[in-house]
Amino acid sequence: MPEPSRRVIKKVDGGHGHHGGAWKVAYADFVTAMMALFMVLWLLASSDVQSRKEISNYFRTGILPEGSLAMNHAAQLNPSVIEASPIPPPPDDPGDPTSEQVKAADIKGRFSRLAAADPELAQVIANVHVTVTKDGILIEAVDGAKGMLFDSASAKLTERMERFLRVLGPVVGALHAPVEIHGHTDGTPYAKGAIASNWDLSYARAAAARQLLEDNGVAPAQIAGVFANGAAQPFDPADPLSPKNRRLSFLIRFPKDPPKAAVVAPVAPVGPADGAAGSADAARGSADAGGAKAADAR
Repeated sequence: MPEPSRRVIKKVDGGHGHHGGAWKVAYADFVTAMMALFMVLWLLASSDVQSRKEISNYFRTGILPEGSLAMNHAAQLNPSVIEASPIPPPPDDPGDPTSEQVKAADIKGRFSRLAAADPELAQVIANVHVTVTKDGILIEAVDGAKGMLFDSASAKLTERMERFLRVLGPVVGALHAPVEIHGHTDGTPYAKGAIASNWDLSYARAAAARQLLEDNGVAPAQIAGVFANGAAQPFDPADPLSPKNRRLSFLIRFPKDPPKAAVVAPVAPVGPADGAAGSADAARGSADAGGAKAADAR
């Protein structure tokens, strides 16, 4: 018997249907990432070495110094935290005798904000002293506890001190003023017959600080000198062996107003006629005086 025929029903798909909008999100993320990549590549290609250092310092410390990257060259050193006071800082006039006090107060404020944002850095900043002297602004990082900033009898700076110098670099670099770096040690003497001395140690530490500052926003032309003071200028004169005497000092010098020249009143010139008249008067006066003397002699 013939087999019964089978009915085959073929379904035809009329379309792919709706797959949702997930691909749009993925595509938007891809386009955004590519745009950010090309912006970074363009920025690196169009910036010089100094600008790259400033960008690197910004991502490490949250501080962008004044310079070519600042809008209209008017940006100030602002940390990544919001200012508590909306009052703008007073104008900085180099000729104003209080300008150094204003700069010193601004530096102290920046250190306070950095300490609040970084507890480990706060241990170093707690022993940083900012004062105004007759020579400029003096920033001193004092070793409050022995071994906190410096390894014993070594020029190697501790990790805490290196972190402080990395945030100090943009602060000093933005001032565009000459800076002197002074190294100090305590009065602990070296062993008899040792080749090194406290003078060598203080210079080596100051030189290490100079290198870190130049790597973090301070132009080499700003460095006015690296000085070794040994134990000759103790921070605590009453205790020459105190760890407070182990420190690095940064003296920021600002130009002083030049002395004003003395004003000399001009002398009126004597004309020929006046000179002749004066000579005649003088001759007559001499003759009269001679006659008077002759009369007295007689």
